[in-house]
Formats: sequence, structure tokens, C-alpha cells
Amino acid sequence: MAEFETLLVEKIEDKICRLTLNRPEKLNALSPKLLGEFDRALDEFEAARDLSVLIIRGAGRAFCAGYDLQGTQQPGSGFTVSSDRINLHKLIERWQRLWSLGKPTIAQVHGYCLAGATELAGHCDIVFASEDAQFGHPAGRALGILPTLSMWPVLIGPRKTKEYFFTGDLMSAGEALECHLVNRVFPKDQLDEATLAYARRVALVPVELLALHKAAVNRWLDVQGIRALEQSAADLDCLAHQTDTVKQWMKASRERGLKEALSERDRPFVARK
Repeated sequence: MAEFETLLVEKIEDKICRLTLNRPEKLNALSPKLLGEFDRALDEFEAARDLSVLIIRGAGRAFCAGYDLQGTQQPGSGFTVSSDRINLHKLIERWQRLWSLGKPTIAQVHGYCLAGATELAGHCDIVFASEDAQFGHPAGRALGILPTLSMWPVLIGPRKTKEYFFTGDLMSAGEALECHLVNRVFPKDQLDEATLAYARRVALVPVELLALHKAAVNRWLDVQGIRALEQSAADLDCLAHQTDTVKQWMKASRERGLKEALSERDRPFVARK
């Protein structure tokens, strides 16, 4: 596998590849560079005949804190409704590509799995989490909706989705398991080995059959309209970015800095817990 600046990609055993998001100082936030390298890594994994299972994890304290907002709040970047919509649909295409990849993918989640990271994990076939994992979309308090919002109601149902999206609160690993957002939960010090042990069992099945198993299950969601639902959610996110709430938050982040704006956004919710 090629070498990357923001990822570690390695064949760790026969037929098993592991991709590690490697920006631990930024809680593995999804920067444009990381996303570009992620696309290339998927291309290489899919083309490798000796690989049939992909594990995706994060380095450091968290799986991923979501999209990297640094710089996105700067004026003069040519941001328009049309450019916003085009970029959001490109995000949809990226995650749907992961969803329909011809080989099984396993998200190995510890610590934070927030906003865009839930899109990444949500489009993997299997999600294993550590007991300290937390899932949610706090950005929904001021920044918009998830472009792939529809994946949440598909996985955990509409009522639970609304419960968490209305507040931006975080879901514990235990509740994520109960809601079927994740497959299994393990103690943090057992997560690596438990994920690898499952990947070894998957790798025993010929890759051509794995691809057909995956396609058969995904076809059910395709018939239900998952692709159109996600594209519609991206359009709604584009609308959200034109609201006074989002515009005011972006202005505050430019004037006071991203860290202070995020703190101010979340302060009322922390105070009322």
C-alpha cells in the first residue's frame, strides 16, 4: 500500500488491511487532504487481490471528531449556494462509495465519533466500539444537519434520531449498542484484538462471496431509496447553511476564533445536563 501523510495503511495479516486515521493532534478531524487520501486508499484496497477485509480506526484519543472546520469559516472563499450544494453532494458520493465498496469494512471506534465521523462509521458494514465511545452531532446546534442524515433513522429509527439530533447530545456506546448503531461493544483494551479476531473470521470466506453477501443486504436499502434520501438530506443541509443561525455562528467563529465559538455553542447544553 502507498504511504500517506494523514493515514496509516497496512496489510496486517493475510487478506486483512487496516487504515488508521492519523491526525491525533486534531482528534483525526476530516480535513480535505485526509479525505483525498482516504479516497485513494479505498481505490488501492479495492484493487488489491490479496485483501478482502478493511478495518478503519483512529490514532490517539478518539476515532474522529468530525469534519475539520479550521479555515472553513474564512470569508472570500467563493462560497455560494451552488458551490455548497455541489460539495455536499460530493461528500454523499464519497460515503456512498464506501457503503457500496465491493469488500467488507469494519469501523473500530473509540472515544469521540462525531458529526462527519458518524457518516464514515455509519457507511461501514460493521461497527465495533469501545466502552468509552461516544456518538453524536453537536454541530447540529449551530452548523446544519448531517448531509447523510437519513442513515441515522435507517439504523436506529426516527424517534431516537430526533431525540439526539434535536439537542446535539452524545450517545454512549451502551445506548448505541441498544439502538443498533454499533454491532458490539468491548473494553477499550480489548477492542483491537476483538476487531481483528472478527476480521480473521470474515477473511475465511472467499472475497467473491463476501461481495455478494454485502450487495444482497445493501440492495434492500437501495430499494428503500437510501441513495435518494441521502441526496435529499444534502440539499437540506445546504438550506441550513443559509439560515440566520448558521450565518451568525460562522460570523462569531471568524471574530472570536473557532475554539471560543464552539465553547459558546455548547455551554448552555453542558449547564443544563
